[in-house]
Amino acid sequence: MSVDSVLPARRLPNVVALASALDVIPESVVIFGMDDVILFANKAAEALYGHPVNAAQGRNINDFLAMRHPHGLDEMKRLLLDTGEWSGECFRRSAMGMELKIGLDWTLARDDQGTPSFVVERSRDLTRVDEIAVQFRIASHRYENIFQAMAASFWELDFSGVRRMIGELMQAGISDLASHFHTDDAWIEEALRNTIVLDVNEKTVEMFGAESREAMIGGHVEAAWPKQSRHLFADALLCAIRREPRLSAETVLTRLDGTPFNALFTVCWPPGHEGKGSVLVGVIDISDRKRSEAELIASEARYRELFQAMSMGLLHLDTRRLWQIFNRLKQEGVADLRAHLESYPHLLQEAMEATVVAEVNVAAMALYRAASANDLVGKTVKSLWTPKGMKTFIRALESGYYLLPGFEEETEQLRLDGTTMAVHLSFNPSPALRAQGRLLVGLIDISERVAAEASLSELKKSFAHHTRLALLGEMTASISHEINQPLSAIMTYSAAGRRLLERAVVDTEKLLFIHDNIVADARRAADVITRTRRMATGKDADKVAVQVVTLVEEALRFVDHELKSNSVTIEKIFADEGGRVAVDPVQLQQVIVNLAINAIQEMQKVPHCKRLLQVRTGTKGDGVVIAVEDRGLGIQPENLSRLFETFFTTKTAGLGMGLAICKQIVEAHGGKLIATNTGSGALFETTLPRVP
Repeated sequence: MSVDSVLPARRLPNVVALASALDVIPESVVIFGMDDVILFANKAAEALYGHPVNAAQGRNINDFLAMRHPHGLDEMKRLLLDTGEWSGECFRRSAMGMELKIGLDWTLARDDQGTPSFVVERSRDLTRVDEIAVQFRIASHRYENIFQAMAASFWELDFSGVRRMIGELMQAGISDLASHFHTDDAWIEEALRNTIVLDVNEKTVEMFGAESREAMIGGHVEAAWPKQSRHLFADALLCAIRREPRLSAETVLTRLDGTPFNALFTVCWPPGHEGKGSVLVGVIDISDRKRSEAELIASEARYRELFQAMSMGLLHLDTRRLWQIFNRLKQEGVADLRAHLESYPHLLQEAMEATVVAEVNVAAMALYRAASANDLVGKTVKSLWTPKGMKTFIRALESGYYLLPGFEEETEQLRLDGTTMAVHLSFNPSPALRAQGRLLVGLIDISERVAAEASLSELKKSFAHHTRLALLGEMTASISHEINQPLSAIMTYSAAGRRLLERAVVDTEKLLFIHDNIVADARRAADVITRTRRMATGKDADKVAVQVVTLVEEALRFVDHELKSNSVTIEKIFADEGGRVAVDPVQLQQVIVNLAINAIQEMQKVPHCKRLLQVRTGTKGDGVVIAVEDRGLGIQPENLSRLFETFFTTKTAGLGMGLAICKQIVEAHGGKLIATNTGSGALFETTLPRVP
């Protein structure tokens, strides 16, 4: 729409020039008459409202743009007529139907007689400005919420006074500002006093012990900076000069009551604040963390001291690679680790090479005869295990694989010089160490104890052998009697056979009978000799399943002569189902004979008529019981607890080994031997596991 088409030339001279000028103005310009009819609109107005200029010509501006104002359009016109101008905000609708918030400036034009002629309107879109303002208010609100709600202390500081001080230094020709800041304490103090608090959050009030935010705002920060920490304030000034975005460091600050505390100090220059002297400072109280760190350091120091001071050898193992192997096997579905290792023996070597010594104590160095910790640290455990100890290593792997709570076992390992040693190995992995792939292993050198036990075992075997020989010595008469009986019978049968042979007619049937009896008695004599030899040598160490009644019967044959010569009556009470036991027959017969001989000897102190030895067999639960009971004087109460001790004896010429060996033999068979008083004598009860 052109100006000359709507405005008479007499009223607006130079119309063409004016229209051209209005079209290049970036601000929306609309001219309408006193009847609100649009006379002119420039290109900026077309862009603002979206209506072509030609479509707007001759239209009522209020109706065409759906204009509304909170106080009504009449009030706007009244003010315009009274003052000649009006400025304010209204709402209009664009060609797209969007409601716009418009800022208006109206100017009233009058003719030569002063009569209102038309209105020149300048308008601008405030819709986007309002959106930005709303977003700004929301952002400001969020910032304020964060500023106040954060657990950290926040300060907004005015740094402009310090900037002026720095400028004065530079004007004075001081070029080495870093040196000046760190050496001129008075200047730093003045800089602190010139750093003014603009705002703080509530956490700052709490952390520094202030009465309120208002009490801190407007003050300076000198009280918060003890002298030992002011070098950090100087560093912050240098960061500002170098235009570095931030500085963060741990330091010590002071509360308003003078109490120092550990703090994480951070200063930054927010975007857009460069050169304005405003900085944002954050302070986090790290006193608890520092205290925890100090306690951790002290705890680690105590651990180191304890680790090194322990008399037990300690190995700190790095098992991270081993756990990688475990996890791989579990992903493959390996449930039986031992069977898997037997199928893939290379995995055992891989597991040993994946277990690395991370740390050792002094005792472990001595144990392995290492010149220094470096001889062990960083090495795998492969070189520490002997073939004999491999079973222990596998069981230790199983303990870790199945997450068992602990492990301990006696085993054999290698020293660095190649010699072997017996050790008691144990570990009890904590969840924390296991999560870190660490394992603490304890080792005790038991080589001397194992050697002593081996020597003691040999000594016990020797004593057992001599005890058997002593028993045989005591039973010589009984053995002779047992052998004499079949030998006498053989002689008798031989004489009878000779007489039969001398007869004219030989009775073949009788000769065969005599022959069979001679063979039977010879076998009987041979059995006596065999039993005697076995007891003397003790070589039969194989366990066999035997009927307990048969075992007892054979043992009692050895004491038959002692029973008769000491006028002791024997009473045998054998259960029908005596039960079977898996034993070394020679050793168990030695126990029964020893108990019977002891009972016979004890009953020498009572009259002949009262001497009774009762031997019973039976079952009790899952066990088979052999009871040897006498009618002697019983066991003195003070001796009951020591009866099975090695070298303890109540006999004048006794060695004190018999009962100790008996107990050892019974326990080696998984049984138990107990002694009690019955009121009429002593009872020794042997219980052995029953087998099918």
